[in-house]
Parts: sequence; C-alpha cells; structure tokens
Amino acid sequence: MPDFTRFAEFHFLRPWWLLMLLPVLLVWLGLRFQESAAWKWRAVIAPHLLEHLVVTPAGRARVRPLHLLTLLMVIGSIALAGPSWRREPPPFAKDTAPLVLALDLSASMLVGDIQPTRLERAKQKAADILAGRSGARTALLAYAGSAHMVLPFTDDPKAIEHYLSSLVPELMPVPGKDAATALALAQQMLAAEETPGTILFLTDGIEEASQPAFREHRQTSRDQLAFLAVATERGGADEAGIVHRLDRAGLESLAADSGGFLTLVTVDDTDVERLERRIASHLTEVQQEDQEGRWRDEGYWLVFPVALLGLAWFRRGWSIQWEAS
Repeated sequence: MPDFTRFAEFHFLRPWWLLMLLPVLLVWLGLRFQESAAWKWRAVIAPHLLEHLVVTPAGRARVRPLHLLTLLMVIGSIALAGPSWRREPPPFAKDTAPLVLALDLSASMLVGDIQPTRLERAKQKAADILAGRSGARTALLAYAGSAHMVLPFTDDPKAIEHYLSSLVPELMPVPGKDAATALALAQQMLAAEETPGTILFLTDGIEEASQPAFREHRQTSRDQLAFLAVATERGGADEAGIVHRLDRAGLESLAADSGGFLTLVTVDDTDVERLERRIASHLTEVQQEDQEGRWRDEGYWLVFPVALLGLAWFRRGWSIQWEAS
C-alpha cells in the first residue's frame, strides 16, 4: 500500500507563480467567447433568434487546441510554483558521515570459533570498512574494562589500519568488558563533529550491565548505533575453559531498543556492504528530518507531461482546426 504520509508537508516553494492561473482562466474564457458563434453574431442577429440559428456540429472534436493550451498553462504554472514534500538530500553524504570504530579487546575476543580469532576477524572487517571510506572521517577506540581513544577523527584510513593491527587485549590496563564506557567516549568524540555519525561496535556481545546506557542513547543522541557481531551461537572456550556464545536474540533486542541495527559477521563482504549502506544513509535520513534542510523542488517531474502534451501540437490538421474553430 502506498505511503502517503510523506505528502503531509506538501507545499509550494514559489506559491506566487500560482497567480498565473488567473490569466490562464481569462485566456480560456476569452478564447471560448471568441470561438462562440453566438458571441460572434450577437451584434447582427437578435438574441431571441440567435439561439435557434446557432448549430453545433455533431462531429465536433472533444479535445481541441484550446483545451490543450489551457492544460499546458495550468501544468506549467504548477511546475513553476515548485511543489515540494520532502527535503533535499545532502550532497556527498557518504563521504562526510563520521564513523567511530569501537573495537572490543576483552579476553573473549580471542576465542577461535571465528577463524583465526574473533579479534582478528573484527580487525579484518574494520579494514574492509575503512577501504570503502576514502576521504571520510573515521575514529578508532578500543575497550575492555576501560575505554581509550586510539586515534581521533581522520580522513586517512591507512593511519587507522596501522594502529588497528597492533591492538591486542594485553594492551588494556583494565580487564573485563565495559561497553557503556566505550559508548560514552564515542559520544564525546562525535560531539565535536558538525554532522551526526555512527558508532560501530565490533564485538561478541554487550554485557547486561551496559545495556541500559545503550537504550538511553536513543533518547539523547542523533548518532546511530551499529553492532557487528563477531561470534557464533555455538560459541567457543577461552584459555580458562569458559565457553562464550553469541546471544543473538539479546543483541537483536538491544539493537531495536537503541534505534540501531545488528549485522552478523559473514565469510564474504555481505556484512561490510550492509554496514556501509546504513552508515552512508544515516546522515541523509537525519538531515532530511532537520528543519534547516532545503526542500527539494519536485516541479521538474511536470516537464514530462508538458512535453508529451506538446507533441499533440504536431498532429495533422491541428493548426487548421485551431484557425477554423
């Protein structure tokens, strides 16, 4: 079923052009009077006789040049008035949407249910994402029991890849998994950006203690949350023999509650492509909702019916019919 809600804000960018409809009406009425036999003979034949003498041909064409001219002028006036119902998408949205990569460096990321390990696969996926963001601003942070900025926003993906490859759990001063602290740091980093961005968590799960902070994020920030789940539901054991499994249902619920989205890691580039599309589209969606965004002029769509109607002017006998009518 078509979605008509987007037309709720329908308006005209240049409504004064609608005043052209008044002379259009006057032209139509004038030509109608000019074509009227009764009008032409009104000064020669008495009115009580004229109505009985005027004969309308039975084969008179239904669509005449007068009708076409009037319709063209009406459509043209509406087109010039600039009908609009949606905002102008920002140019180069894909290149300007900022992204924070939040890499999980907790001990569970060393589990090998995703080969070679969850952490190494997460690094590979991060590198693939960076390869498609040439010229875009990206930052990197790492977290375990604490969160730390590795590299501030930069448009040089090679610099991030250099730091990314050297990140290991042993570098973290506090063991554990504190995603809420990483979220707070990412929000702080994005606060200095001029446009809303995306926070991408490359992780095998979000601990229960941090989930309220993610749910609250939806109400307090315009930045998008994304989760790349680098784990399997069958799980794997760490060095201590503790089995860590992916809580897919829990992550899906958290993503929905926080206004974000979840992507499961794949062996091909499907996961990366999906992430890139969502990251690129987020800025466009936000700026379309922004009251300061420009309205898109949709009047150009009316050029097509004007062109099609204009073709009728080349019909055989049309000009003769106009002169004779």
